[in-house]
Amino acid sequence: MPLVEITVPEGALSEAAAEVLQQQVADSVLKAMELPRTDFFTAATWVYVREAAKGLATTGAGTPPGVLVVVTPLEGFLTPERNEALSAEVTGWVREATGPGTVVWLVVNEVPEGNWAVNGGLTRRAKIDEFVAEAEAEAEAAKAGRAGLGG
Repeated sequence: MPLVEITVPEGALSEAAAEVLQQQVADSVLKAMELPRTDFFTAATWVYVREAAKGLATTGAGTPPGVLVVVTPLEGFLTPERNEALSAEVTGWVREATGPGTVVWLVVNEVPEGNWAVNGGLTRRAKIDEFVAEAEAEAEAAKAGRAGLGG
């Protein structure tokens, strides 16, 4: 949670560019879902980049290469406004990595609670909210500690 799959035409990205894109997209998804960028949440955000061995097919002659981004979060984290912001940001990252003419399709497939399991256990919104609260408390404590040291 969340899971992102990016499918690009064969040869569209170098290995280094794919690694940068993975990190940028992971950060964008965490931001859109309003999850903290902690070790726990960054480790739980998986971004796969796959090459389409035979390229991506379109129905339009002369259509520029396309990239498909599928974001799969647990239901309830993304609103239409967050989806729109996520789409704009991810499109920018993909075009930065592949070229300005790239067509980017972004699909958000929300998974209802009870339909997502990791290592045999269901992922629950309440547990995620607990992790968020813990991260926020740790950040506040660190901030208070820095303030007590003079800034």
